[in-house]
Amino acid sequence: MSGNVKQKWVAFGKEVRRHRSELGLSLAQVGKRLGVTGSLVGQIERATRIAKRPYVDKMDVLFGTKGELVNFWVDTQREGRVHEDFRDALALERKSEQIREYQSILFPGLIQTPDYARVLIKARTPQASEEEVEELVTARMARLSDLTDRGSLLWFVVDEAVIRRPIGSEKILADQLKKIMDLVEDNSIRLQVLPLENHPGLCAPFRLVSLAKGRMVLYAEHAVGGEILESPDLINETLTLFSAMQAEALSSQATIELISKMKELLTS
Repeated sequence: MSGNVKQKWVAFGKEVRRHRSELGLSLAQVGKRLGVTGSLVGQIERATRIAKRPYVDKMDVLFGTKGELVNFWVDTQREGRVHEDFRDALALERKSEQIREYQSILFPGLIQTPDYARVLIKARTPQASEEEVEELVTARMARLSDLTDRGSLLWFVVDEAVIRRPIGSEKILADQLKKIMDLVEDNSIRLQVLPLENHPGLCAPFRLVSLAKGRMVLYAEHAVGGEILESPDLINETLTLFSAMQAEALSSQATIELISKMKELLTS
């Protein structure tokens, strides 16, 4: 039924409404450009109808989003069972100029190998079919190349426990460490390990996302998703914490040396 909200498409609908509102267009005006009724556009915005790809292509031209809206639609098609809170975080990620991320338990999703991601996705969504799991893995793997192609600066700080914790098996961890080494060495990312004995303050994982026009937002993770925060005081406090973590962490070179040693122990 058209009245049932399709949760997977809520974030996309909000994005369509935001662009339409910013241009001062009515539902009817957008509908006329698409060759549909204004009512159908409203249903897309409320996520009670899924936009067809030809409509999205026309909206992308109308809104001047230069492919961004199309990419959002494609990503939403692939994301499947991603938690609604994290879909909002992914929308921010697509617009990012710089991402600073701290993780205390796992390697960030952006830089996981397929096997590493697959173990985590299966554990988080045990009810998902194999097809759904693979859709999520594929979507997660595509995110990094999208950002590096756009020239986004990606800087990660992870606790030392992250590089020592096997996920699925020691081989999966070894392959994950190899991927990190490759990403650092080809300058796709910057990553530092924070030693266990030298921590400026234990806290939950977080991500600071720098957007256009100097805007910055904070994505604070929790057990079942996360929360997007825009308080300037909170963002400044978190930025200071991230800087302290960078200062206390191993240098990029020392990090690579430690990861290399850990990988050798796992494969010897």
